[in-house]
Amino acid sequence: MKKIMVVLLILVLTTAFVFAGGEKEKESGEITLKWWHHMPLDGAQGKLFAEYAKEFEAANPGVTIVIESIPHAEYIKKIPTAIASGQAPDIYGLSYRNLYSYADNGAMAPLDEAALKAMGLSSYSDLEAQWAPGALDSYKIGNTYYGLPFQFNIYAYIINTKHFKEAGLDPEKDYPKTWDEVYKVAAKLVQKDGDRITRQAMSFPFEHSAAWYMLELEPIIRELGGSILNDAQTECLINSPEGIKAMEEIQKRFDLGVADSNIAASLDYYNEGFPTGKFSITVGGQWGPGRWYKNFEDVTDGTDFMPIAYPSYPGKDPAISTTSWAWVVSSTSKKKDMAWKLADYITSMASRNIIETGDTIPRAGWSETEGAKTIPYADFWEDMIQYSQPLANFEKYSEVSEPLKRAMQEILLSGADIKKTLDSVKKEIDLAITE
Repeated sequence: MKKIMVVLLILVLTTAFVFAGGEKEKESGEITLKWWHHMPLDGAQGKLFAEYAKEFEAANPGVTIVIESIPHAEYIKKIPTAIASGQAPDIYGLSYRNLYSYADNGAMAPLDEAALKAMGLSSYSDLEAQWAPGALDSYKIGNTYYGLPFQFNIYAYIINTKHFKEAGLDPEKDYPKTWDEVYKVAAKLVQKDGDRITRQAMSFPFEHSAAWYMLELEPIIRELGGSILNDAQTECLINSPEGIKAMEEIQKRFDLGVADSNIAASLDYYNEGFPTGKFSITVGGQWGPGRWYKNFEDVTDGTDFMPIAYPSYPGKDPAISTTSWAWVVSSTSKKKDMAWKLADYITSMASRNIIETGDTIPRAGWSETEGAKTIPYADFWEDMIQYSQPLANFEKYSEVSEPLKRAMQEILLSGADIKKTLDSVKKEIDLAITE
C-alpha cells in the first residue's frame, strides 16, 4: 500500500509540475516549439535547419525551438507512436504518401484562417500565389491545405546528349516527343556487337524500389486516360485496356531490341548506370544532373544531360510525376499559429535552400533564383509542374506498389502473359485495399 501511495504522489506531483510549467509559459508569453525531422544534424539539411531555428528565435522574441533529428527508419515509426500517445511535436516532416492516413487519424492541423493570418496572409489565393502552380496540391485534401513542401522532386525524361550527337542526332531538335519517336530514336542510339547489345538506348530500374517502377508505369497510364486505382481507391484498375497498353509500351523496349533485360536486371539504373553512359535515356529528377556532374566528373563535362518531357501520345500532354516531403503541424499542438509561422519561414528561402542543401522548395519563381543556377534547365523543371501529379498517391501505398513491382518483374523478366498477370495482381490488390 505504501508503494502505491508513493507512485500516486509522484504522478500527482509530475502532473502539477507539467501543468504549472504550461501555465508559466502561457503567463510569461514564452513559447517552446518542438520540431522533428529525419535529416542528420551534421548533414547539409540538419545544419541549415539549425540556422533557421536560431534566426526564427531572434526574429520572434520569447520563442524557443527544440529540434530533434531522428534517423529515417526510426522516424517513420516514432511519429505515429508519438501521435498516438499525445506526445507529437508541434511541427514535423511528412511524406505526401502519408497525407491521407494522417488526415484520417486527425493528426494534422489544417492551414486555416488563423494559420494564414500568422503567416501574414488573408486567403488561400494569397498562399497559392507564393508557390509554383500546383506545387501545394500534394498536401491538399478537398479544399484544405495541410502542408508546406520543403523537399520537392520533379521527374521527367533525361537524355545523354553525347550519345545523341554520336548517333548523328541533334539533341535539341531530335529528342523524342511521342512514344513512337522514342523507339525510332532508340534504334539509332543502341549499340550492338552482332546481335548482342553493348550499350542500351533505354533500360529499366529493376534494382530499385517500387517507386521507380511506378515512375515508368503510372505516367503512361495517365496519358492514356486511365489510372492504377479508381478515384475512391477501392478498386485496382491495372488490368484495364489502359493498364495493359501501358505495360505493352514498356515491354516494347525489350521486344524491339533497344534494351536488354539481362543487363537491366543487375544495373544500378539511376545512381551509376545512366550517368556513366551505360544507356542513353532515363527517367530522372531535377537534382540528378548536378549530382552526376559532381560524382562522375571524370566521365562528364557538365553538358551531357538534358531533360525532356515524358514522351506522350499525339494530342496528349506529358504526364509528370512528383514526390515530396512537407512540414505539417500537429493537431494537438497548443501553438499551431506559431508553428505554421515557422513552417512558412523555413520554406521561404528557395534559393538559399538549393545552394546549401540541393533540395528544391517550389516557391513561385524558384527557377529564376541564384540557387537555381546550380540546377541545369531549372526553368524546364518548373514548367513541368503544371503537368504533374504526386507519384503513386495511394492511401495503402505498399499494398499497391509492391504487388505491381512483382507483376512487372514477372512480365518483363520472365515473359509472363501481360493480361493474365495483371488480372491476377488486380485481385491481390483489391483484397489488400478493401481489408
